[in-house]
Amino acid sequence: MSEKINKMIHQHYKSIFTVWILPLVISITALSCSKMDDYKKYTASGEITYIGKVDSLEIRSGYNRVQIRGLFIADPKISSCRIYRDDRVDSITVTVKRTNGVDTLDLIIDGLSEGAHTFEVVTFDASGNRSVAATGSCNVYGERYVDGLLNRPIASGVLNESGDATITWGDFDVSGGALGTQHTYTDENDNQVSLFTPADQVSTVMAGYKSGTTFTYRTAYLPDSTCIDTLYASLQTTGVKTDITAAYIKNAGPPILAASSGGRWGIPADWTVSDDVKNADGYGGLDAGSWLPGAALSIEAGWGLPEVPNGKIYQTVTLPAGKYALEVTTGDCSDGGPQKYITVAEGVTLPDIDNTPDMALKHMGMVKFALNKLEFELTEETEVSIGVQAKLPDTGTFLKVFQVRLFSLPD
Repeated sequence: MSEKINKMIHQHYKSIFTVWILPLVISITALSCSKMDDYKKYTASGEITYIGKVDSLEIRSGYNRVQIRGLFIADPKISSCRIYRDDRVDSITVTVKRTNGVDTLDLIIDGLSEGAHTFEVVTFDASGNRSVAATGSCNVYGERYVDGLLNRPIASGVLNESGDATITWGDFDVSGGALGTQHTYTDENDNQVSLFTPADQVSTVMAGYKSGTTFTYRTAYLPDSTCIDTLYASLQTTGVKTDITAAYIKNAGPPILAASSGGRWGIPADWTVSDDVKNADGYGGLDAGSWLPGAALSIEAGWGLPEVPNGKIYQTVTLPAGKYALEVTTGDCSDGGPQKYITVAEGVTLPDIDNTPDMALKHMGMVKFALNKLEFELTEETEVSIGVQAKLPDTGTFLKVFQVRLFSLPD
């Protein structure tokens, strides 16, 4: 009985193998043969051969161009390389002549649009075998970028009595890649002189600057550390103001010198002083108090001194047509309502103070502890009076002036 059962089980599994397993094995074998045939189809001409790729690829930015640099190190079979741009919308092929050592790829690609660009470099041998791609990207600069560049501001430019012009540069953000400023001027021998001032330098001296001329300047930028081009802000033309104080203003300070003195109070030399300013026993217009940094032009009322209803301190000069700046350096001045003016007026005297707003060529309120600047223009040679004036009650009011400067301005 047992032998009969075992025989039945054996017949059952033999049927399963014949019906299911054997067809499955045949199917897998057929599939494997099919895959092998596919592989042979793609490798019928032999195995795929890759050659060495370009090493140390560097893409350097520029103005509407890039520089592509790399090294051919390991593979002597390299005969050319192809450079693809921007997902292969364009390409350029370069012949490579290999030597026994390390050879260099160094190529400029011009005519690129402003903005970001990507590049692939693929090498080839004489049989057409290729390398895997070496890739890189960079930003290309153009007109839009240059139009946004700013020139370093000029705080002041002054031609002194020795014939040298000094430019003092204003504050400037150099984080955008500013290198410095290039400028060209005309010297007293009519030579064109070019200078370059680094961005961290606060002033520039233009030696032997020819009075009455202008100079040009533009600020140079390197947008990033890999950029192959120096880019410039737009060229600007300007001039320097010329210090003409010595030619026109006498006893301009510091210090202000006295023509006569009664101690602290005096009368300044070369200045016309109205009688009401001389309110200290006939002296006034100059204060030589020991607490001051130096003797100063002064109008004061109070602390025993009578009021000054129409005080004037001025000089009268004849100036040619042109643009001018009067710069007055003040010390302490009383606060509040009393009128205190810096004034330029046509004629041999300053107008009475109540008429100054209507009659002066130019005037301004005086600011204490400051360099007060008053600009004016003459269309023809004109006799003018230049100075300070005040209307002070006897309540402790005053003004102090330590220095007066007159400049001619460039057109």
